[in-house]
Amino acid sequence: MTFFDRGPGRDFVLLALPKTASTTLERALAPHATEVVSSPPGRKHLPARAFVHTVAPELARQGRGRDTYELVTMFREPIEWLESWWRYRSRDDSRQSTADMSFEEFALHYLAGHDDAPVPKGRPARFVQARGVVAVDRIFSVDRPDVWSVWFAERLGAPLVFERRNASDAARGELSFATREALAAHFVPEYDVWQRLAATGEWADARGTALAAQPPVGQPDQ
Repeated sequence: MTFFDRGPGRDFVLLALPKTASTTLERALAPHATEVVSSPPGRKHLPARAFVHTVAPELARQGRGRDTYELVTMFREPIEWLESWWRYRSRDDSRQSTADMSFEEFALHYLAGHDDAPVPKGRPARFVQARGVVAVDRIFSVDRPDVWSVWFAERLGAPLVFERRNASDAARGELSFATREALAAHFVPEYDVWQRLAATGEWADARGTALAAQPPVGQPDQ
């Protein structure tokens, strides 16, 4: 979570959805930020629901009402998001290594919701929602740096250099047709967001939108 105080109509807050180039963005944007929350992970990757319930009221008490800043986040293709977790945790120094687990096995564990498996416990659609609707104002496709790099540079009024970090050298994952179809069904709300990003690489005025399907009950935020 990163705050940017740029004056009337230019303030924004960046929420760092895991596995969407958040470290790269933090390194490039931090010198221009009013405040950078980079630890612990639960605060760095604060989801929209927690922001709405805890941070937004505090900002309002400081005279920064919800309509005085934009809440912004990044998003990636849902199955690629899950594969990024698998690749990240395949590193030798990972505390929850997937080095001996295929992406197929990883995906099946994720779909089953196994608590003892090294899979993410949440989902991107939950990250951007609060009170049953999208709670962020603007969502960028991580695959479109030509869009989001220009937006950040213009908003900050400074040229920016984004360097790719935390890349894994694991092989690309493979999925059976059945598992890919099961993931597509599971990620219905995520694909609702992704389709809105397809044409331009961003979804402005997203706040207040109900997604195609609600996340399964009982899954924690990620």
